[in-house]
Amino acid sequence: MPESIRPDEPDHSSDFVTVAVFDDQVNANIVAGRLETEGITVRMKDNHLVQMDWLYALTVGGIKLQVAQTDAERALGILRDDYSDCLPTF
Repeated sequence: MPESIRPDEPDHSSDFVTVAVFDDQVNANIVAGRLETEGITVRMKDNHLVQMDWLYALTVGGIKLQVAQTDAERALGILRDDYSDCLPTF
């Protein structure tokens, strides 16, 4: 059995919840970076599958951006913030 698999350790995958879903890797990475900047641990589910072939996004429901349940409210608040007033006008 590989060392990375330890059956005696609990599975914490249920401790993460999906806060956003994306069809493409670029936007998922931008938002993940924003949350990580705020100190929130982020993980992406199905990103490698969608990256192989974007048609898989339809099958698996897109790239899921997940955070710990304890960070979910804060993450959703950050995602709701609108920074468009900070953009320069030309």
